[in-house]
Amino acid sequence: MQTTMKELRSYFRDKIGVSLPQIALPSDELIHSEASGYGVEDLFGSPSAMEHQYLMNGDIKNFISSEDKSYFLIGFWGYGANSYAFYYLRIDEWSHIFFRLGYGGIYSDNKRDKTQLRKFLKNYFLFEPELKLRAKSMIAIDSMGHGDYKIELHDGRIVQLGESLIHDADFVGRFHHLLTA
Repeated sequence: MQTTMKELRSYFRDKIGVSLPQIALPSDELIHSEASGYGVEDLFGSPSAMEHQYLMNGDIKNFISSEDKSYFLIGFWGYGANSYAFYYLRIDEWSHIFFRLGYGGIYSDNKRDKTQLRKFLKNYFLFEPELKLRAKSMIAIDSMGHGDYKIELHDGRIVQLGESLIHDADFVGRFHHLLTA
């Protein structure tokens, strides 16, 4: 089923309390895939993302090496008792972003997860436009408490951070030296 960006923004505003900015979404309509078979699924994605979904930590290497500049996937997916997550995956000319952020499951504190998720997304989407002015490219991986950020500046320097930002979501603080240089 096709989903417009207006419908998608409304869905996520209602579901997690975050208004997704224009920068966060592609201009094309997305395909909506709901529960099917084993696990929980409520994903929206580009045709290529619906054809091949990178949903596990073991998929990160292939995701990073992908050159599909139209890849976009957002939503919820999970399996088992506690492996549920919110996904925001994007590949474009500037970035490879793989956010797999814990949300849901029988042993999770959904209220805490929702609060962390909202803070993380709001802070990231405020940070990205500033970073784009200073960086040539970025790989951002934050997956179930493990993080790896690699930013290439316009002068060729590489800035890396090997930790998750899900708990404090302090993108500006952690990369402050990029924004003030």
